[in-house]
Amino acid sequence: MIKYLMKIFSSFPSKDNPENWEIFNHDDYLKSSENQKKEIRRSSCIARYNIEKDTKYSWMENYFLKDIDQKKLENKTLLDLGCFTGGRLLAWAENYNLKKSYGLDINPIFKIAADEFADEKNLNVDFKIGVGEKLPYEDNFFDFVVSTDTFEHVQNLENSIDECFRVLKPGGMLLAIFPQYLQPFESHLNFVTNLPCLHWFFNAKKISEKYFEILDERGGNAKWYRGEKKSLENWEKLPTLNGTSIRKFQKILKINDWDNIRWIKRPILTDGRRSKKLIFKMLSLLFYPLIHIKYLDELFMGRICVICKK
Repeated sequence: MIKYLMKIFSSFPSKDNPENWEIFNHDDYLKSSENQKKEIRRSSCIARYNIEKDTKYSWMENYFLKDIDQKKLENKTLLDLGCFTGGRLLAWAENYNLKKSYGLDINPIFKIAADEFADEKNLNVDFKIGVGEKLPYEDNFFDFVVSTDTFEHVQNLENSIDECFRVLKPGGMLLAIFPQYLQPFESHLNFVTNLPCLHWFFNAKKISEKYFEILDERGGNAKWYRGEKKSLENWEKLPTLNGTSIRKFQKILKINDWDNIRWIKRPILTDGRRSKKLIFKMLSLLFYPLIHIKYLDELFMGRICVICKK
């Protein structure tokens, strides 16, 4: 039944979508010339750079700067935790006159792309390879740590939040936004199916089993995005997802002595380009009351979004 439904609503990633890091595994990248590779890396940077330069879609503008005065970012140090290929951070460096910008992610190719784009933009930004559970920075180092759509993927979220707290200066802020596990559109199964809410009704291990089966059935054409994994790792709830709920994240935040925690609550269908369409604006209005009801917020809140002050 699960596999049947997934195949009815099947989906495939595009090798031309610069938002997918897996494009760096495709033959179009691996077998291209060095100049072509550089241009593909550049397109990955530009995709997120352009989003942040457009205030209509900017994550920083639409979430955090409605609650924080933009001037508070000026001449400050900022870490983008989960920076991908750096485009978003480089836009922030330009937009907000940061004193120094830092980016961290796990893939060496992300750093190569980010460094190249930073050189093109003539921006002094420090990109490193690392993980959220062990940040390569000193205590009390940053004024801001920003993380967008990353915390759902870390292996140990409690340790990652501990590390964010450690590297922030007193008075510094963690700005975090990521989808909770039961968000209907963020099961991260979109390389195989675009059916929402599948994990509301079926066992996660069974869904994952069928997910890997379908990838195997696609054979060589799926090699660039399917990876080597055949089953879930111990920390995974669904492929690449740690299964963090709103309730679980609330408990994690209580471990550290945050001076203030501010939740920014918005329903599903209120971010991204589709949210600007009239039909989605109207639909999102139906969900506003539900995101303030305990447990229903797990289903209808668009993302966990918090501003935590140390």
